Amino acid sequence: MSTELHRRRRRAPRSKGAAPHWLGRLPYLIVLAGVGGGLALCALDYFRKGSGLMAAAVLFGALARLVLPPSQIGMLETRKRWLDVTMMAVFAFAIAGVAYVVPH
Repeated sequence: MSTELHRRRRRAPRSKGAAPHWLGRLPYLIVLAGVGGGLALCALDYFRKGSGLMAAAVLFGALARLVLPPSQIGMLETRKRWLDVTMMAVFAFAIAGVAYVVPH
């Protein structure tokens, strides 16, 4: 009986319209999958396509960090919002620039 009561107390009631807890991990998983896919393409000798995919994934992370509230951004939130967005955008354009400059 006491364990059942303890379990009921531990769960916080969700308000109506609240997003599920896994939704906060989704932007981070999309960025992670994009970077992983880009690295796999680079390993398969498709450097430009892989770098483009990595740049797009990081730019998606910057846009997600800019638009989504802190409750839904998950692990992409590490510093202040403007610093996160700026750094991810700079990294995305740097990756795309390297992909463009490197010869075939």
